[in-house]
Amino acid sequence: MSRVPTVALLCVLAAGAAPARAGDFDAAPFRAMFETCVAQTGTARDLETCRNAPAQTCQLETEGGRTTLGTTACNAMEADLWETLLSADLVAHLAWAEALDARERPFFDASYSKRSDSLLDAQRAWTAFRDAECRMVHDAWGSGSMRNVAASRCHADLTAARVIALRQLTEGVR
Repeated sequence: MSRVPTVALLCVLAAGAAPARAGDFDAAPFRAMFETCVAQTGTARDLETCRNAPAQTCQLETEGGRTTLGTTACNAMEADLWETLLSADLVAHLAWAEALDARERPFFDASYSKRSDSLLDAQRAWTAFRDAECRMVHDAWGSGSMRNVAASRCHADLTAARVIALRQLTEGVR
């Protein structure tokens, strides 16, 4: 049994309700589906085909998946999948940046060889942006129950977009 995604659990606790069955689902089949989709992509742009698929499948195949709590849990599960991929990719992106920096360093001063520092700075700033943006999306719904659905979808969508953008960057600059 996979852990309940943190965002979904916090949403349930904030609502003061017991978790819906959808929050108790085993994420392994959706993780396997996502990993297969990612493995079958040829380019960063192809990852768009994997976007929203885990959450939609979860909503259709999980008891309670189409409820507000279920949809939130399924979105949070997908966000967690993209977050895991982003973390793994970041290691490869840093290696890419460090290799290019090392290749140029003998020919240029250090002011041109700082891709890895820039990547880390950008990632920290992007994470703060994503979190603030999704908090704003959440708060825009006020006390409405859709706030958790919208915020969890925001988190999944922005994280997927970041994975794709960073992969496009490293594909385009060699």
